[in-house]
Amino acid sequence: MAHFLIVNANLTGMKTLSCIMDLGHEITYIESSSFVGYVTTTETDEIKKRIQRIYYLEDTDDFSKLIKVAVNVNNIQKIDGVICVAENSMESASVVAEYFDLPFPSSVAVTNSRNKEKTRNLLDLNGIRNARYAHIHSRDELEQVVATIGYPLVIKPGASRNSFGTAIVKNADQLIIAWEEIQKEVEAAPLKMQEQYRRGFIIEEYLSGKMVSVEVLHDGEKATVLMVSGRQRSISNELIEYRIDMPANITTVELSACKDYTLSVIEALQLAHGIFHIELILTKAGPILVEVNPRLMGSYMPYLYNNLTGNNIFAWLADVHSGKRIDLKNLAVTGKVASAVRFDVVRDTEYIPESFRKAVLKRFAPVYCELPEGEQVCPVFAGQTIGRMQIIVDGHSQLQNMLNEFYNYVSTDLNLELLQ
Repeated sequence: MAHFLIVNANLTGMKTLSCIMDLGHEITYIESSSFVGYVTTTETDEIKKRIQRIYYLEDTDDFSKLIKVAVNVNNIQKIDGVICVAENSMESASVVAEYFDLPFPSSVAVTNSRNKEKTRNLLDLNGIRNARYAHIHSRDELEQVVATIGYPLVIKPGASRNSFGTAIVKNADQLIIAWEEIQKEVEAAPLKMQEQYRRGFIIEEYLSGKMVSVEVLHDGEKATVLMVSGRQRSISNELIEYRIDMPANITTVELSACKDYTLSVIEALQLAHGIFHIELILTKAGPILVEVNPRLMGSYMPYLYNNLTGNNIFAWLADVHSGKRIDLKNLAVTGKVASAVRFDVVRDTEYIPESFRKAVLKRFAPVYCELPEGEQVCPVFAGQTIGRMQIIVDGHSQLQNMLNEFYNYVSTDLNLELLQ
């Protein structure tokens, strides 16, 4: 078994820690004391109790201090691999991995991926289909570049994550309002994240079409596409994704185009030694990149993948970062469709949690769920998440029909309008 050094964690990161330990590996965990990327719960407390060693470092973005801690760790027990799934800490982790010459995306590749200007520029240099874009730092620059991009357009920090600080601007009346709202959002972020967000902002042309994500494993020699997933966005706000479907409901031609395009992006950015999450829009011209994440897919997606395929993506993650040979012969194409659905309330109302729970379990057979309990009437508010589930069904049509019936029922009988 291997000894891994893990730098910081988000929700996916904490669950990854648990799964890596379940495989029998040992972990030393370094966590920032100035920015924690997950919400502390009973589950996260129990996970941390199992970790062999935990170090707290105020600034994990300080490479020299981080390497010093890592050297001390290595003196206690040899580090066999570095793992990171927290987007904001990938740069730090890559520097540590390079110091010990361990399998991990290079610091150059991580910078290419996290800096959206570099990403777009490399696509242009390699002749890869791309969105029109500009990189700016100020409001004055914003007004100067708009004419070259055109409306509608998208504004976002050059190192953003999870759609943070992102706005779709449809016309000139919305431009300055959107810019000022993004600045307020950045100012309210933790100081360490502000430093990353203020590196600059990307202005991009708005891309119209289906959104998909492509999960790619690179073992150091070749890249393999593991899954192309459909990302269902809200009708009222397309920056909000409430559902992930595996595989995506696209044609075989679109699937092939997504795979080929993604592999060309991976090569252009020099990404290797990891499992990567790439988001695309299927435009009329073909797939075009939204963003590259040089880490494992986030939130509950790894569990959805495992539940559908019967594989263990966490085991592959451990293998790729310890240099162990990976057998990807059985990618388990099941013919089924898996969906992770988040139930978000659209407007303020009241409901009985147990009635909602029963409505879900009557119509679906979740392989995973987080559902409310309680017989008393409770207030709920617009934007509030009241549950999650993962289901596996025979096809996309069946999935959509089941969800449509459910949304109609809870709207009519339970007075709950859910995001869709």
